[in-house]
Amino acid sequence: MARRHSDDAGAEDTTDEQDDAAEADERGGHGRRTFVKTVGATAAALALGGAATGEVAAADGNVETYLSQSGDVTIPAGTYSWSGSGIDVAAGDSLVGGGSPGDVVWNLESGTMDGGVEGTFSNVVVRGANQQTKAGIDLYPGATVDGFVWPEGGQQPEDRAFYTPNGGSDPVTVKNSAWAWMSNNGAYTDKPAMQYENCAAINNNITGIRVGQRDGTSESATTTISNCLIAVTQEVATDGSNSANARGIRMRHPGNFVVENCWFVYLDVNGAANPIEIHDGAAGSSVTIKNCHFYNDSSQALVRDKSNGGTDVTIENCTVEGSGSTVVEPSFSGSGVQSGTADYPLPSELTGYAAADEIEGVGPNVGPWDATNTTTTTTSPPSDQHTLVLHAGPDNAAPVDVSFTVDGDVSFAGEAEPGTDTIAANGDGTTTATSVSLDPDALDSYRYTGAVTDYTVPDGATVDVSLDGTATTFADLAGTDTGGSGGNATDTGGNTTDTGTTTDGGNTTGSGGTTTDGGSTGGSTTDGGNTTDSGGSTTDSGSTGGNTTDVGGSTGGSAAPPNRISVDGTGSSDVTRYTFTVSGSVVRDGPASSVSENGTPWDRMEDIASDGKVIGLVGNGVDAYRFDGVVTNVTVDGDASFDIEHGV
Repeated sequence: MARRHSDDAGAEDTTDEQDDAAEADERGGHGRRTFVKTVGATAAALALGGAATGEVAAADGNVETYLSQSGDVTIPAGTYSWSGSGIDVAAGDSLVGGGSPGDVVWNLESGTMDGGVEGTFSNVVVRGANQQTKAGIDLYPGATVDGFVWPEGGQQPEDRAFYTPNGGSDPVTVKNSAWAWMSNNGAYTDKPAMQYENCAAINNNITGIRVGQRDGTSESATTTISNCLIAVTQEVATDGSNSANARGIRMRHPGNFVVENCWFVYLDVNGAANPIEIHDGAAGSSVTIKNCHFYNDSSQALVRDKSNGGTDVTIENCTVEGSGSTVVEPSFSGSGVQSGTADYPLPSELTGYAAADEIEGVGPNVGPWDATNTTTTTTSPPSDQHTLVLHAGPDNAAPVDVSFTVDGDVSFAGEAEPGTDTIAANGDGTTTATSVSLDPDALDSYRYTGAVTDYTVPDGATVDVSLDGTATTFADLAGTDTGGSGGNATDTGGNTTDTGTTTDGGNTTGSGGTTTDGGSTGGSTTDGGNTTDSGGSTTDSGSTGGNTTDVGGSTGGSAAPPNRISVDGTGSSDVTRYTFTVSGSVVRDGPASSVSENGTPWDRMEDIASDGKVIGLVGNGVDAYRFDGVVTNVTVDGDASFDIEHGV
């Protein structure tokens, strides 16, 4: 653990809020109202299920026992009392809640929710409002917060969920987290470059997410806010020295800023300010806002520009609905914000934490969330929408840039990296997506409408392609065998064609395996599955040669391979990537696979399989396979469990 950090930023906060009070007056803002919230201690029992590696016994008690330890510390699943003693995680160390998301709960019973993180802090739900002034976890360059949820927030003077005392060359990452009801900035993070992903900032005063680059951070660095929900649905709390003035994302100092795939919900309530504000202190910045959706019932502009045109702004492929303002103040390039509807996720759907939906001000019958929304509601993709998965070959010599163009729209799916990868409208009705620096054996995924019209794969690179779960090639999708505009690219796509031609009376070779016909005539054989030749004995001992085959679907009544692999993501809202290779054949085990009704779209997909290798993605479900031979390689990136059973 790190030493205790005690940076005093109160003076800066107070000084900075003087202009916020002036802005509130300028907008006709309202003063503080009486604010009362109560929280039951029993509300902390929010576990989503057992850990992927087995149930972890609850360990109720005082969490300080674990906070005093150093190194990599795992807190057993359970509910703990917490007196607010600081979190101290040194660089290279970790403090991790065990079990599944939501299995570790700290009841804040006294003191102040604070501390410092230089390493990794993850999977902790804090319940209860702050007991003293100035809440907030200090995040230092290089820190990672993965799974922190505080539904009640601070509600005290000078409080923040997060604060960044200084800048530096390494970005700070905050993901799968939710914070609410902070009276002086939800996340006060305007020094280092920030990476926010899958977060929810609800009903925070001053700003939900405040960013900017200074104090040792290069202005050329990029801050990315992606797949986040920012909402003001009730009058926010104030700290006595400021007014209700609740902006969503605020660029406070210069830098490069990318806001993408985000949702903004602003109702007509006292203190609602602008969903996005570019402050005058951010003049000289580059701001990109793309694939975002605004639900605005307030009179405030969607994007406010206080830099007087001093910022380079791009706004692309955004929608707005609601009864409020549709004004965008800055001049910008791109298609801008068009009238249109969108599906607005609940906080739990972004973060993976059920407790996030207990934030006051979100839920059924609030704004865009109708009465059918629950913590497990998911939205099925449009019927004309496809999912494309790219897998860079493990033997590629270096990362590769891979592009494809469609005569429709493209959006990022679960395995793309919005902060790096790009989606660009070409102005002629087509859209081009580019996976930038796709590492060997890495995956990217996109959703698109229309058809693939062109692609670019570097010469000599291997890239597997899966469309809606079926292995294919870019050449097939684009209707060309020329390798697209990239030249002589290698695009294996899972080797989908396997002729298995049979020569009577001798040995035969198919590209997916070896077929032996004992010399009898009377029929042809098809390689790629377990087949029976009515005129002779056929043995196919090779790999599947293409897409996975569901057990029970093979012809000839052949027995399934004797061993099983199960990848179980049940209870998870995240996507787990996995690969494995076997020395023999491998087929999908349909009866042992499961998809929950409200699982992720990945559960409804088949997976790429070729030459004994499976490249898979699983969400809230189970992917099961039958195989023979031995398992020679396994990689798992995510929360799902990976089990191997023999002779089942």
